[in-house]
Amino acid sequence: MANRPLPRRTTLAILGLLGLWGIGTAVLQLRLGGTETITMLPAQIAAANPLFVMIVIPLLNVLVYQPLERRGRPLKPLQRMTIGMFLAVLAFVTVALLQARIEAEGRGVIHVLWQIIPYFILTTAEVLVSVTGLEFAYTQAPRAMKSTIMGFWLLTFSFGNVLVAFLAPLQALSLATFFWIFAGLMVVAAVVFVVLAARYRGKTYLQQS
Repeated sequence: MANRPLPRRTTLAILGLLGLWGIGTAVLQLRLGGTETITMLPAQIAAANPLFVMIVIPLLNVLVYQPLERRGRPLKPLQRMTIGMFLAVLAFVTVALLQARIEAEGRGVIHVLWQIIPYFILTTAEVLVSVTGLEFAYTQAPRAMKSTIMGFWLLTFSFGNVLVAFLAPLQALSLATFFWIFAGLMVVAAVVFVVLAARYRGKTYLQQS
């Protein structure tokens, strides 16, 4: 069975049904009246990330990638990754602003749905950087080094975790400042990536059929 992408109409139909379902439930709630308090745990909020991944991937394909390809201006992998890195900066800035608001309120309470904004931005950045980067690393590696390159790709995640552990003690400053530091580091990384990407001349190596 061929691994063919879903037709554009099918993707739009699925997204439309999800949208209608959300609108319908909101209308019913308003007509029936009444409110309900729902307590959400931090682990439940984190579930928004995989949910948004499943939503963002088809949205990018339908609304961004395919229209640009039809116009003869496809978004190249390094361009996708660059946009994703600056979106990651925006996500950290959003979190820093929300945290500053929490600290300024005194009670430290804001509505949980505000967290959806940075989650959505960060998930979009993750799709643009991680998914694209994994494919790019694989296709750019010579056939004899594909496994090695994949190993280095996974090693970058370890370096990221080490960096977070190294910066964790800085939370003593304030959480808002902590996130601003991450935003600044992300800006530096994005600028360095732009400079290196501008000089890169790639060559695709695919496995023999």
